[in-house]
Amino acid sequence: MNNTTIPETTSELLTLPQVAKVCGVSPRTVWGWAESGISPPPLRIGKGTVRYSRRAYSEWVAAGCPPCNGGRADE
Repeated sequence: MNNTTIPETTSELLTLPQVAKVCGVSPRTVWGWAESGISPPPLRIGKGTVRYSRRAYSEWVAAGCPPCNGGRADE
């Protein structure tokens, strides 16, 4: 994972590609992290649309990326 922080100027809700870019991994990896509870889960904001909380990811990275109690996006 990159040591890059998510800029404060970024929207509160991030897309999967935005999170992947900041973390320096593929979108598939980010999705896998969320599915397995490693990272904060995505937020379902509409039918088939998910976004990621900038605040949740910033706090997760600042804490050293500990496993989250999150999990599957549909829970």
